[in-house]
Amino acid sequence: MKKFLRTFSLLLVMLLASCDSAEDESLVAWVANVRRTVHANPVSIPSPLIITPAVYESFGRTDPFDVSKISLLLDISADKGIRPDLKRAREPLELYPLDQFRMVGSLSRQGQGVALLEVGKVLHQVRRGDHIGQDLGEVISVKDGAIDIEETVMETNGTWVKRRVQLTIQETK
Repeated sequence: MKKFLRTFSLLLVMLLASCDSAEDESLVAWVANVRRTVHANPVSIPSPLIITPAVYESFGRTDPFDVSKISLLLDISADKGIRPDLKRAREPLELYPLDQFRMVGSLSRQGQGVALLEVGKVLHQVRRGDHIGQDLGEVISVKDGAIDIEETVMETNGTWVKRRVQLTIQETK
């Protein structure tokens, strides 16, 4: 321990001896010269933007928050077209979009076609009448190598339409 303290104190003395006061004076002179010659230019701040408030005048216009208009869109009667059962309990496969499903096979049980679908590394059996996908899809037929799905989607004008989608078997890599 004494040897360490001697070595440390010797290094400290050598370090302090290496500091020359002449170098300090030249550094002080350089800093003083820079302070005399360099002047900071003030930053010009742009004037603030003047914003004129827009006034909404609803006279003669449709109120976008009118509850009766919104309820008309949500309450579509049978005479206006297709109306899905939105109060039906959702099935587990309706949590996933169709692009996440991968058909890996099909088989027949008691004369009824069964498709094997993989989603999230889990294998599911799907039959005719099962609901699948996030767009109110219903399996309408199971064939060898493909299943047909009929989805019910709302168009921008508020009417419901049906569209057909087909999932085909995909080969594993």
